[in-house]
Amino acid sequence: MALKKVVAITAMAAAIGLGVATPASANNDYDNYWFGCNYDSTNTFKFRIFYNSNLAGDYRNIGYAVYDFDSVEDGSGYGPLTFCGFRSAGSGKHVKNNAASARNTHSTYTGRLYYNSGYKGASDYIVGTVNQLDATYNNNASFQWVSL
Repeated sequence: MALKKVVAITAMAAAIGLGVATPASANNDYDNYWFGCNYDSTNTFKFRIFYNSNLAGDYRNIGYAVYDFDSVEDGSGYGPLTFCGFRSAGSGKHVKNNAASARNTHSTYTGRLYYNSGYKGASDYIVGTVNQLDATYNNNASFQWVSL
């Protein structure tokens, strides 16, 4: 038992020391909810989902896996993740089943957008810019980072 604990602590320390933190292992709804509308260039949320095709309309940045776009912790309970409200089309609408395009600027991980909640069903792999989603066009319910 002690050996397992030492191995786990050593692995954790190595990951922290090297700055290796995989987005796929983090599931922080609260951060997705509160920090997903920051637009500035220092934003560490590297996946952006848009209401319209061609990266148009309102958007939402996502930094961590989201099990269900309709049930995200906001600090006082659970509710839907919504588009940010900076543009006219899609402003304030639910992200679930309303996204048409996406952009991933992460240099290591691929964004995977799923048709169903719980990372299930048909999916789109987003590397770079996708001007129109295919399998999840206006039918998207969850997201996670994957390493391909």
